[in-house]
Amino acid sequence: MKKWLAAPAIAGAAALLISTSALSADDAVETPEVEELSYKEKKDLLTETALEHDIPPEILKAIAFEETAMRQFDDEGNTIRNENEDGGIGMMQVTLNEDDLEDRQVDRERLEKDTAYNIEIGADLLNEKFEWSGNIIPQVNDGDREILENWYFAVLAYNGLDRRNDPEENDHTYQDDLYESLADNNLLETDFDLPEFEAQYSDDGNRMRFSEDQLNITTEQTTRSLQMFEEGDNVYSYSEDVSAISFREEPAVSSRQVGDVALYTPLTVEGPLEHDNNIANHFGFYPLYYADINGYMASTYVREGTVTAFSDIRRQELTEAVGFLEIRDIISGYPDGTFRPNEPIYRRHAASMLSKALGLEAPEDYELKAADMNKDDLGYKAMKTVEYYGFMTGSGENIRPNENMTRAQMASVLTAAFEAKLPANPKAHEFEDVPLDFWNYNAINTLYQSGLTNQDPYRPGEDVTRSQFALFLQRAMMMEE
Repeated sequence: MKKWLAAPAIAGAAALLISTSALSADDAVETPEVEELSYKEKKDLLTETALEHDIPPEILKAIAFEETAMRQFDDEGNTIRNENEDGGIGMMQVTLNEDDLEDRQVDRERLEKDTAYNIEIGADLLNEKFEWSGNIIPQVNDGDREILENWYFAVLAYNGLDRRNDPEENDHTYQDDLYESLADNNLLETDFDLPEFEAQYSDDGNRMRFSEDQLNITTEQTTRSLQMFEEGDNVYSYSEDVSAISFREEPAVSSRQVGDVALYTPLTVEGPLEHDNNIANHFGFYPLYYADINGYMASTYVREGTVTAFSDIRRQELTEAVGFLEIRDIISGYPDGTFRPNEPIYRRHAASMLSKALGLEAPEDYELKAADMNKDDLGYKAMKTVEYYGFMTGSGENIRPNENMTRAQMASVLTAAFEAKLPANPKAHEFEDVPLDFWNYNAINTLYQSGLTNQDPYRPGEDVTRSQFALFLQRAMMMEE
């Protein structure tokens, strides 16, 4: 697969548009005549077929692009074939010998002339390779089919379990090049964490084999498909690189922009993914309803999850901070649909948010040392956790779970919790209202010098509001170590 040339044209082929529905191998229908589909039609077909086979559309489109630049025919209507004469046919470079074609009941003529059929068979073969996971090839992570990294070895096997696809022996392998183009063509805001492995070979052969301890490989990072959402799914807008996302009249980057969608805006998918006619754009556009307007948003900026449109939050910075925390199950609002951003935050609520943000729990046998809480009190588990890790200890024998947290206390808690991300020896800032001998000057100064706050005067004795703590916690979580 991969390298290709045009095969001789089939005699008498007329230039008629082929069917755009994916067809199975045993459909008894007349083989369509040849004509190259538009890139929009091909991307639609690839996506439809991928979803029917429970394959991330990004993966199937990337294979079609890597194999033949999504071409079934050349300019004269000749079927694309592999230049190495290994039998690769058409857009997906389906490579089957005569016995395989017969055993699988694959129609060679349709494979050559019918783009939809070619895609269908290619998807079948890719799925077959994925089913090898944990046996012939390694399973990546938990094998979740929606995770792009989990298809790494299936993609490799699709091109061939050959030495040429071993990154230890070649700088540019089929699967690594494919994932690079996949990221570029889908505008993914991530660098893939691809699996590392050591293949084995016997008798100087070229076929990869994997030892038992190589049959399950994990990656530090996983990337979920953004093109498998269905009508009715709750999603939200998100980007790491832009502060607002274009909302367009039609499913194309050239379409008129009808507005901007702020980050963490709750949305509902209203139909299937649609595409433009640009070969370089492998992302699609979801039809969405926003601000009384029907429009389209690029799939690059759509994320799965339910974000609440709190009726009492208007400021965008706070909307993003609360959305960031809500989607991670760190924060929630009230049953009446409000967040109450200006209410003071209790110390136990801050403790709960902090322990969730850091994924921390105290050992089961640890008992709270503070004397002012019982095991069945609200917030006991969270207060026990922050006491165990030394983030919040109270004074004397009391940890005061139901008192409002002050801004000075917040500084101490955050600097203790995020010590590894904050500057160790910040220069001293002269605050209007925080003298150098204030009881926790160092914590307040650390927040200031790290950029988590720019407030001077700092107002250390004031209560922290729910909105302020949400903003500070989000900023701390997003800081680079």
